[in-house]
Amino acid sequence: MLELKKISHCYNKQWVLKEISFQFKPGLIYGIIGPNGAGKSTLLRILTGIERAKEGQVFWDGQELAASIKEMTCMWQKPYLFQRKVKDNLLYGLKVRGWSKDKREERLLYILKKFHLEEYALRDAVSLSGGEGARVALARAVAPQPRLLVLDEPAANLDPFHTAYLESALREISREEGITVIMVTHDLFQAKRVADQTLFLAEGVLEEYGRTEDLFTRPRSEKTRKFISGEL
Repeated sequence: MLELKKISHCYNKQWVLKEISFQFKPGLIYGIIGPNGAGKSTLLRILTGIERAKEGQVFWDGQELAASIKEMTCMWQKPYLFQRKVKDNLLYGLKVRGWSKDKREERLLYILKKFHLEEYALRDAVSLSGGEGARVALARAVAPQPRLLVLDEPAANLDPFHTAYLESALREISREEGITVIMVTHDLFQAKRVADQTLFLAEGVLEEYGRTEDLFTRPRSEKTRKFISGEL
């Protein structure tokens, strides 16, 4: 579905991504880890079509990706909730994608129940706590039934309760609806708990990737070993 071919990118002649090639398979959760400055957020902007790589190509279903597409939704580290009711936030993506009114209402009820948001439906989204807002942001991202969900530090600054809830909901909805998830996280334990496959970036290079359990217990790269052990 989504494929990166020799992606390289630079800012002010400094290369932050260097010939990254990878093919994401449908229905899996991918974690992307690495030290600060490894190029993780830049990679997200490129694979979502927000930014275009200086070199290389991104393909979606075999066609070169030139801009963001409707089969893909994103939840950024500091998600912006519209200054409207929670239900209006959840309905927004369905409306812009042309869902009929009946289908929108049916999906809204399902998402409210799935994310335990029934009691929040008529509340102003801006009045929610950080954890509640993150729950709404994730629900809004999956409401249009995307094929690909991209997350940038989805549990940043959340307490353990809301972090656990977000991870559980993410795993469940991904399995039930076959959503492919690409998640950047600084929390190595989160990657271990949630991701089927993990990619490790260091200095703009895709140093290692593979099954999450294998990468954390039997890393092939010395850089990977040092990073997950806290030496790097």
